[in-house]
Amino acid sequence: MIKLVVIGKCWDPEGSDELRFGWQALQRQLPTSAKVVHTHATNFEELWVEATVLASELGSTFDANLDGTETGIRMGTGTANDQVLMLAHPHLALALGCLESLELTAQLAESEDFVWAYDSKHTAPEHPISYCTWRGLERHAALSANKLPAPLAKDMQRDAPLVSMVSMGSLMSATPLKARTQWGVPQAFAHDYSDYRSGERLEVMNMVPAFAYKILDVGGGEGGFLQALKKTRLCETHLAEYSAQACEVAQSRVDKVWQGDFFVAPITEKFDCITFLDVLEHTTEPLRWLEKAREYLSSQGTLVASIPNVGHWSVIADLLEGRWDYAPVGIHCITHLRFFTRHGIEALFEQAGFEIDAIEATHVMPPPWWNTAGMAAATGNALNIDENNLSAYAYLVRAKLK
Repeated sequence: MIKLVVIGKCWDPEGSDELRFGWQALQRQLPTSAKVVHTHATNFEELWVEATVLASELGSTFDANLDGTETGIRMGTGTANDQVLMLAHPHLALALGCLESLELTAQLAESEDFVWAYDSKHTAPEHPISYCTWRGLERHAALSANKLPAPLAKDMQRDAPLVSMVSMGSLMSATPLKARTQWGVPQAFAHDYSDYRSGERLEVMNMVPAFAYKILDVGGGEGGFLQALKKTRLCETHLAEYSAQACEVAQSRVDKVWQGDFFVAPITEKFDCITFLDVLEHTTEPLRWLEKAREYLSSQGTLVASIPNVGHWSVIADLLEGRWDYAPVGIHCITHLRFFTRHGIEALFEQAGFEIDAIEATHVMPPPWWNTAGMAAATGNALNIDENNLSAYAYLVRAKLK
């Protein structure tokens, strides 16, 4: 039984609607009887130490035989066999059965061992990432349903698992961390979305014109994109971001931060390029945002956007199964208010008075089992299936004023 959950530090789990949604989903998977503690640990070693201290604070006593010899540790109201779950941070989506699989494996392990789940940063070699949605995460985890957990060779062990479990008794023992045997559990899988506000967005770099010197990124989170862009070219970087938490981080990364509502921010400058990277779909009126951006563009200015494609195969696959599960991030992000395909994107930019001069897709190809060939044939080509759109996870758009 899981008696203690120890969580490392990243973003405030209540810091945004996306983070709050993800944290609530994670809470629903945690055992209600467990004590949940947030810590300031930023790596696995620190998390282990924090968990050890917390377990000690719960109190420990020893059961004894009639002759007085100790027979085992009893932790508070639990036993040495009760489990401690360690999460690197709160921004994790656990696949169905993740915790149950870890607990079952922990029962098989030796007293000094610990077990961990595979995750989106550390996948099983035979199962590379094959999902884009919450339902897809379930399908991905199911691929390993028949794999048996086993102790790992030293060259397979991991220094920094995101999700791990250890018994109370093992946690309190003096065995060094590196001397313990690890078990990787194929049936246990977690998705890490902690970097969604800080990505460098390298796929967008080439869309920004070489002549653009003064650049404004709207809704750019911590400023990761602007910081990466400035490393590759001479430019002046400006960030317009609503979140005060994100702006605080961005202050050291960009030249100028405009914190607050984009529509009332006291922006008085003109820009050679304005970027909306996965922003427009979060707005109630995307057209107004593009029209507002027109006011800040120089006469030869360019607008660059990244917009997810709701026509991606992963969404279609979920719908065929009767599923549309909102998630903290991705195409099904809980804060998406508008949904686009390429056709809708082109119509939006046309209406806003922009002329698109480049549009590219970032592709996440369908898995081998995906097959639409029979659908077109069965309907006598009544369905004009756009295979390129089905594999396009998002569209990158560059446009100029008409």
